[in-house]
Amino acid sequence: MDLLEALQAFLRRRPPDPGDRLVVAFSGGGDSTALLWGLTRLAPSWGMQLVAAHLDHGMDAASAARAIRAAGLARRLGVPLVAARRAVGVHRRPGESPEAAARRIRYEFLEEVRRGCRARHVATAHHRDDQAETVLLRLRFGSGLRGLTAIQEEAGTVVRPLLALPRATLRQAVAAAGLTPVEDPGNHDPRQPRSRMRHQVLPALVGLAGVDAVDQARLAADLAHLAARAQQALPALDRRLAAAIGLRVETGESGESGELVAADRRRLAALPPPLLPFALALLHRRAGARHPASLAAARELGRQLRPGPRVACDCGAGWRWQAAGEMLRLLRVRPGETVAPFTYTLEVPGELAIPELAVTIRVSRRPVEAWMLRGAPFRAGLALPLPEPGRPGRVTVRSRRPGDRLRPLGAPGSRKLKDLLIDRGVPRRQRDRLPLLCWAGEIAWVPGITIDHRFRLTGESTAYLVEMTEIGEMTAIGGTTEASETSETSETTLGAHPASTGNPGRKSVVSDSEGTSLPPPPSGAARQAERVGPAPLEVAEL
Repeated sequence: MDLLEALQAFLRRRPPDPGDRLVVAFSGGGDSTALLWGLTRLAPSWGMQLVAAHLDHGMDAASAARAIRAAGLARRLGVPLVAARRAVGVHRRPGESPEAAARRIRYEFLEEVRRGCRARHVATAHHRDDQAETVLLRLRFGSGLRGLTAIQEEAGTVVRPLLALPRATLRQAVAAAGLTPVEDPGNHDPRQPRSRMRHQVLPALVGLAGVDAVDQARLAADLAHLAARAQQALPALDRRLAAAIGLRVETGESGESGELVAADRRRLAALPPPLLPFALALLHRRAGARHPASLAAARELGRQLRPGPRVACDCGAGWRWQAAGEMLRLLRVRPGETVAPFTYTLEVPGELAIPELAVTIRVSRRPVEAWMLRGAPFRAGLALPLPEPGRPGRVTVRSRRPGDRLRPLGAPGSRKLKDLLIDRGVPRRQRDRLPLLCWAGEIAWVPGITIDHRFRLTGESTAYLVEMTEIGEMTAIGGTTEASETSETSETTLGAHPASTGNPGRKSVVSDSEGTSLPPPPSGAARQAERVGPAPLEVAEL
């Protein structure tokens, strides 16, 4: 099959309406030049209008010159070009690799162009060799079956008409058309994973030096075939899994698409444990979530499904699972909403990430230190009646519940947690965001507020150190945060809180109403650095 035949076959599968616009991602390289050239040959007969889109990532000194040459190629092919420059170094997010940032910025730009010219789709020039490289990359990082589907022919508004063709076919078409593409030196940079896969791993798999091009092409075809088989298998597996868990899609306002997704909780609980993450991932896809829940969240839900009627568990990225009768629903937490009830089990010693609160709870056994007797807002030393070292122990981290009570440190008796939080000036919207550390159903620690008097230190040589870390911005509620008296406290705790979380032991006790309280952790991760707005688009008219 040659280039034009592949494009014709694609257009028959997804025929455009007369007058439809198609945005073509156009770097000016050999692949995108082949795609744009082929579409210019076929667009008139399909009544289709083309718009080329070029983004200069500013990742090397020659990128601006390549943008000019790409504009010349588009002009030669008679296609209007939308061009922009967005330096990856400026728009890159904290913790994002340059390659991931470039990809994100590129697709954001292409979507802007698509919306701006009211096109139905964006076409990219991904081909069979790209597919093979993607499969190998997914295998390298331990991908599951869904990851092996690799590049999809259609994903949202992005289409890839050339996935069935090898790179060599595209380059032959460009050469036959008498066009000289613009090559990006980054495609040969061995520091980039895809470049290493293309120029080192694939040749090594078929014989290292002196590789036979036919053998390499056959290997690429086999890897692409693996992706195609995975793409064919997944819909059938999803249908069987949906039937097994009694999946329902109802009209509602919780999902991004206005749909509410639910499954029979008894059927979920009866699934073999290895299948539960796949079932939950299916729920997330049907609800419109961009990513499945973490394995830790799936394990916690599995634990809650077995014993009793109460099921409520945050699953990350603003989503939560919650029981409604015999159904388990996947709900979206809107900005500003109260966090849904959550419960997690923590093995001691160990740590537990709570992504919705942007915190990690860590419990370990340590020698008693002086600060434990004075107190600190984000850590505490507790006398928990857990098994001896070397034997597993468990605590629970959960949100507050109606009727919660505890005996604040130094208080003569128990109090309602709600009343205590009101006294401390914790706003209503933040009370559900406190991760309560519990043992055997009893609240042992309310971060920033108090420990329970029953779990205070009374002369022990070792204690269970409980720490809450990775908090975003913290400000005082109902007063200013007091400075720590010693450096050993201020270094970790961002301020002392001696009256509420200290351990006076057998010495004097302190009233639970004294001291300064700190707010619970914020929702989501800490704020990202400010972004620079996108550069204006430049249109090169014919």
